[in-house]
Amino acid sequence: MSYIRYLRKKSHLTQSQLADILGVTQTSVSQWESGRNFPDIKTARRMAEFFDTTLDQIMSHSSAGGTGLRRAEHVYSDKVDGGLALQDLVELEVKRKIMVLLDQLSVTSKMRILERVEAYLEVESAMPAQESAEAPVQLAQADGNA
Repeated sequence: MSYIRYLRKKSHLTQSQLADILGVTQTSVSQWESGRNFPDIKTARRMAEFFDTTLDQIMSHSSAGGTGLRRAEHVYSDKVDGGLALQDLVELEVKRKIMVLLDQLSVTSKMRILERVEAYLEVESAMPAQESAEAPVQLAQADGNA
């Protein structure tokens, strides 16, 4: 059972009632609960606020609700002295979990995610260019005031 389904049932809501609260279709709620699709980030945040839980728990597949990162930190904590830092091991675990999730998605869902990642990367790559272009202007202004 997905965590979304768990929270919905715990709150004594039907899929249609939750859909009405979030402003989505009942089919969307059904797809989230079955793991065929995921809510967009805004809807997931509204859901997390409504159920008084975290975004990580909303996006997880387990009924325990959580990403398992705490467990990963515990499992790897004795290996920190072996070379990799704990943060590196946690990041590897996150990447592994992402790959597992991607394997469970339909081709359409994978394409949507890739499109969003590409858009995010475009924005990210444009940000440093803008900041570096503004730096000479700021330096020139500072020299003019000196």
